[in-house]
Parts: sequence; C-alpha cells; structure tokens
Amino acid sequence: MQPAAALKVRGLTRSFGRKRAVDTVDLTVFRGEIFGFLGPNGAGKTTLMKMVMGLIAPDSGEIELLGRKGGAASREILLRVGYLQEKPSIYPEMTARAYLSLFAGLYGIPEVQTCVARALERVGLADAADKPLAAFSRGMQQRACLARVLLHRPEFLLLDEPTLGLDPRGVVEMREILLAMRAEGVTLFFSSHQLAEMERIADRVAFMRAGRIIATGTPGELVPEGQRNVFVVELAEDAGAHKDALAALPGCRSVRVTGAHFAELTLDPDRAEDTRAARAAISRALAEKGLTMLSVRAAAPSLEDVFLALDRSGTIAEQQENHDGSRLQG
Repeated sequence: MQPAAALKVRGLTRSFGRKRAVDTVDLTVFRGEIFGFLGPNGAGKTTLMKMVMGLIAPDSGEIELLGRKGGAASREILLRVGYLQEKPSIYPEMTARAYLSLFAGLYGIPEVQTCVARALERVGLADAADKPLAAFSRGMQQRACLARVLLHRPEFLLLDEPTLGLDPRGVVEMREILLAMRAEGVTLFFSSHQLAEMERIADRVAFMRAGRIIATGTPGELVPEGQRNVFVVELAEDAGAHKDALAALPGCRSVRVTGAHFAELTLDPDRAEDTRAARAAISRALAEKGLTMLSVRAAAPSLEDVFLALDRSGTIAEQQENHDGSRLQG
C-alpha cells in the first residue's frame, strides 16, 4: 500500500510569452519521502516549485498540497511548508541569531529565542549563532538559510538547489541534515545538479526536460533493463585464464574480461532480479570451482549516466508517471 500523497500536480502548465516553461506536468510526491528533481538549466524545475508555493499562477492544471487544493496559497498550508529558493538572500551584517529572530517574528512564532536556538542547533550552527553572516562560509550561509525555513517546523520542504556552490564538506553536512529530517517524517522535494548526492539520498527522482516530466522512479528503476543483470567480479586469480570457468557459472549468458583480475558477467534476468541473492550465488559458484572471489558488485550505471542519456534522447523507454505515481511505458 502506497503512503498518502503530500503533493499532487495534475496537468500543470505555465507559459511566458511563446515559451511553455511547464508543459502539462503530472507529479506525485509521497509523504515521508525524499523526492529528487533533475533537469538541465531552463527545464522548468524552479517555475514548477514556484507554482507549488503560490508565487506564480499556473495557466492551467491543479495542485494539491498536504490535502488542500491550490498549493501553498493559503496561510494554513503556508505555515506547514518550508521553501528554500535557489541562491537565497541573506543580511550579511546581521548575526545568525538576529537573522532568524527577524523571520521568527514575521512568522508570528511564540518563544522566539527558544525556536531560534533549536533551528540553529538542528543545522549545526549553535556555536556560530552570534557571528555575522558575512563571516560565514558559503556552506554555513546556506545552512543558516535552511534554519530560517525550519523555524516553524514544517512538514513539507521544497528546496531549490540546496547544495549549489557548496564544497564537499558542505554537501556532506547538507546531506546529513536532509536525512535527519526525513527520519523525523518530513517530506522533502528538492532539485539539484549534484547527481551523485541525489543518488545517495533520494527515494525517487523525476527528470524534467523542456517543461515536461520524461521519467520518474527510484534510481534503481531508472536503470535501463538491459544493464540491470551485469555484475563485475574481481578474482584473486587471472580472469582471462579462467574465462571458460566463469562462462560455465549457472545462468551466465556472457563474460567480458575487463582487466587482469576483473570480468563482467551478464546473467539471465531472473537470476539477477535480487541483486543480493545474485552476488551470493556468484560467490558460491566460484568457490565450488576453486576460484577466490575478492569482490562482486552490480554494474548498473549511475544516476549521472541515466541523466545524460535522458538529456540526449528525452526518454528512457518513454517512462511517464501516472496519477498514482507509478511508471507507465508509453
């Protein structure tokens, strides 16, 4: 049984002059998941997020957010949602504490100082609370902005490029914060160009291109079918000398030696459906043949590979999301 939807978008369209920025988009984000939003610059991701937030009116289509139609246009829903826009503004002369206190007052939050201290602690800035934002690194400034959108303890977060401009340490810190929020039941809908990072934390992803959603699914589901049953094996022995033994493994369709100790095995799809079981079966079969396996892993392409393929072709088997969030083959 699927969880309830936190966000439903149906037939959403928005044009600017002759350019259709968002074109008949259907999208579902389930409660409690991290949903990644991918696409090249100008694909329409930010425009869609702004429509969800009620900052831009759609030309047509429907938005249902947290059970209410109309997105975050109503104050009731707005107080349950946090939005971090791309390249958020700060007041560099203010301290982090003063910056958050200002916005806590605008939100009408009681016990401002307690709320501000909790938000700073949550993003790891408690020790820097009284330093001016101008003295912060780019990553610290981004965390201060994230603390601002967490002040009212939202249950749904829209984050537009939250890792933009961050160094590797900043990316890791942001990852830890987002995973902690998901563990607390917060739903996250975020866009990013950090494909490897999205692959690590997103439960599902959607690819947008020229205003349309062209594929939706888990990172694993978006791997082309023909590449899910390939495994890379590392042997202590010479792989080329034992190619025939590798080819004789149960369910092995083909073997390609890729290095002195490495080979790619293509298995029958039914034997590769459960990756963990397939790795264990390969290990047992090699041991029975007297070979020492040092490692085995699925050779699935990365999310970056999928993204580049989609951007070139515009589709992976024309995957589209239907109204309950599952994939259809068009």
